[in-house]
Amino acid sequence: MTDIQAAPPRRMPIILCLGLIFVYPLLVIPLQMPLHELVLRAGRNEARFAAEAFAWLYAAAVLAIALFWERRTPASIGLRRITLASLGFGIGALAAIYVVGGIAGYVVYFVLHEPERAPAQVAALLGGSLLYALSLGVRAGVIEEIFFRGLAIEQLTVLTGRRRLSALIATSVFVLMHAFFFDWVQLVPVAAISVVLAVLYLWRHDLWANIIAHAVVDCISLTIIVLRVHIAMP
Repeated sequence: MTDIQAAPPRRMPIILCLGLIFVYPLLVIPLQMPLHELVLRAGRNEARFAAEAFAWLYAAAVLAIALFWERRTPASIGLRRITLASLGFGIGALAAIYVVGGIAGYVVYFVLHEPERAPAQVAALLGGSLLYALSLGVRAGVIEEIFFRGLAIEQLTVLTGRRRLSALIATSVFVLMHAFFFDWVQLVPVAAISVVLAVLYLWRHDLWANIIAHAVVDCISLTIIVLRVHIAMP
């Protein structure tokens, strides 16, 4: 009886997936503004819907390449059956994010006295819409975790053979993508939060926990910004 060897990994779909993941900010961040021409022609809500639909379809295409061409399973990127443990570790990571992000923010804005422009920038993007804020929070939690934790870390590990290095690369790209919208100094809290999410994924390999933590923290943060805008309105 001969041994059956595992099929070698399919590198072409891996490279294509990583390329699409790493250019995702170049395509989606400008669409969040939203597109001025589309706003003028179709209206603000329609422009937002078009931008969100594009982001979800883009993510579905990337995931389809990984699942059907690379022949990767959902479990290989941590998308196993969601459990109470997923919820528990997601909530625990949420608490860690607030602690680590709060410390990083304190150092940047109170110790170094850097101006905090992010809330005003985000408020201008949201335009006072709570529904849009929640849709952005959910989309960021789902798509960014699938892209930068699940797929990127696992696929880079296939190429490099080093899991921690792969997590470092994926996390660095994730942090840099926020430079399209925030000042460089504001990337310090983003980097701190990203490290928490990367460590959680490496530790638990449960992407649901990551998605829960990421989506909840974004939804809470964006909701607070929207509420502040409405409170400040005369």
